[in-house]
Amino acid sequence: MIARRSFIFAALCTVAVPALAADATATADSVLTAADGRSVPIRITWPRDGKGRLPLLVLSHGANGTLDGLVLFQRSLTRGRIVVAAQHPDSEANPDLAKVDRMTVFPQRVADMRLVLDSVATVERLSGKRIDRRRIAAAGHSYGALVAQALGGARVSGQDWRDARVTRVVAFSPPGTLPTMITTEGWAKMRVPQFVQTGTADVVPPIAPTWEAHMASFEAAGVPGSALWVGRGVDHYFGNRVQRLSRVAADQSAAFRLATDLADRFLNAKPLVAEPGVLTERLVVK
Repeated sequence: MIARRSFIFAALCTVAVPALAADATATADSVLTAADGRSVPIRITWPRDGKGRLPLLVLSHGANGTLDGLVLFQRSLTRGRIVVAAQHPDSEANPDLAKVDRMTVFPQRVADMRLVLDSVATVERLSGKRIDRRRIAAAGHSYGALVAQALGGARVSGQDWRDARVTRVVAFSPPGTLPTMITTEGWAKMRVPQFVQTGTADVVPPIAPTWEAHMASFEAAGVPGSALWVGRGVDHYFGNRVQRLSRVAADQSAAFRLATDLADRFLNAKPLVAEPGVLTERLVVK
């Protein structure tokens, strides 16, 4: 078993999170052009009062996801940093979705993230902010979490997708092991710390037949400084906070605030803490 400091809370845990007023976050939509000629829509968010050079976070949605479905997640991570989400070919918002081969889309997803990283000057021009190129991270939800992990060094389908510009990874509800795509050996190749999130109601066959399956990437990668947070009663979409915004589900907004606050602290290399108040099943820090 990997040596680690483990904090397991069977009690309520909460964190005070500053309100993210809509007018405190600016947004710009644009379209980049990939090397293969594809149009890649992007959404940029940044803090209006951000000063100096700001960190950059590139964000990847899940299978069938959309930029609109990421709006709450993206805004919640726009705390003192610029966040750029890209729309991948397997998005429901892609008018040519029927033509997309889902079995071979992963390289295009990674290429979309690299395209954003190559387009820092464009992001700076559109946002009017400057980017700290030494503080670049990748994040994603579900299938997008695997994309972020690949940029952090995970070997997917036996290939090395590592991008040395990425220094940290945030993986919300990454898939479990998928024998033809990602294994524990593949995750063991990760080279940067990661924050992995899941919940005790996060069951999504066939990528995670049990909620514990989502922990595989955290357990396999031994990079110091990595962390795992498991929300009690949290499902794949935080109810309706990530992607399925019109979904009828139990209110999980408090857990969502806690999870994004912990992710923010992780990105800023700050200690992760949970104070009495919101249900947390498990918090583990390596």
